[in-house]
Amino acid sequence: MATAAAPAGTVVLVDAALAPYEHPDLRWLVRKHVLAVLQEFPTLSPSVDTYTSDDGASAVLLNARGPLAVSPALPPILLTVWLPREYPYRPPLVFAFPAAPSAALVPDHPFVDHRTGRVHRTLPYLEGWSVPRSSLAGLVRSLVAALRMCHPLTTASFGFAAGDARTTRAGATPVEEERRRMHAVLVDKLAARLGRDAAAFRGGVDEDIHAMSSMQAGLRTRGDAMDRAVRDLEEERTRLERAVTASLAHRGKLLAWLHKTSPAPDPGVALAPHAAAGRGDAPRWLESKAAELAADDAIDTLGRALENGELSFQEYIKRVKILAREQFFHCYAASKST
Repeated sequence: MATAAAPAGTVVLVDAALAPYEHPDLRWLVRKHVLAVLQEFPTLSPSVDTYTSDDGASAVLLNARGPLAVSPALPPILLTVWLPREYPYRPPLVFAFPAAPSAALVPDHPFVDHRTGRVHRTLPYLEGWSVPRSSLAGLVRSLVAALRMCHPLTTASFGFAAGDARTTRAGATPVEEERRRMHAVLVDKLAARLGRDAAAFRGGVDEDIHAMSSMQAGLRTRGDAMDRAVRDLEEERTRLERAVTASLAHRGKLLAWLHKTSPAPDPGVALAPHAAAGRGDAPRWLESKAAELAADDAIDTLGRALENGELSFQEYIKRVKILAREQFFHCYAASKST
């Protein structure tokens, strides 16, 4: 295990540095990650230093730094991996600098910022960082593979390394030296082109994100307006339902009062004038009067059904309109028959 192979001083340093971290239940996992990357990459060593962020905030953080050989044929880089207080839920902060003072970083590199040395989140391993799948050793392995394909140092740095190789390698022919120099130039051009493409792609992505954010704000405003309209309509529907219920209750009281106060009609008295007259249209009058009274009874029955919830308000209004129209014609026919 990595913990058993690490020196006792390193374990004590790591444990002391992890004391102020935010997730005490995961300190064993963080210590495992740190000791694993130190064992796999012996050139890195742990230390505790003050890290200052872009907004000026500073914190004492655990870090692992040291020269890292990307490839035997390429010059090493000086790597620094900072562990934020929220680690492992927040990915580490990685910086890559030239190991030689005369070297410089490639402008517009797809993964490394040539001004600050910060490794961008465009590195696939950093972009897909998740717990517990990701680790420091996996991050450094991914960074080595990415920088091996696209080295962050400029052509001058490659030339300096090639000059050292010429002094250390005896018997190298001018053809081999020219071939190595051309290879370095091509790699530098490829890195510059990849950097420009990555910068253009990031610019397009930023524009798309801005446009989508503006659209999202507009849709959110429309959604709020629709919610307010729906709430207003719900309140209006509730108010109308209460008004209809109150009207039906008042109508029921009026009908009860009318039935209580109105005297019962005497069929003999109602039919006396027509019987005495002996006119030939008496059967027609009787038929119209009976239809008028039947329509009135049907309207009362519909009102009771509405009060009991057996009939909807729309259906009640529809049927009452039809019955009222028929009752009007029967009443008119009865008046013409007298």
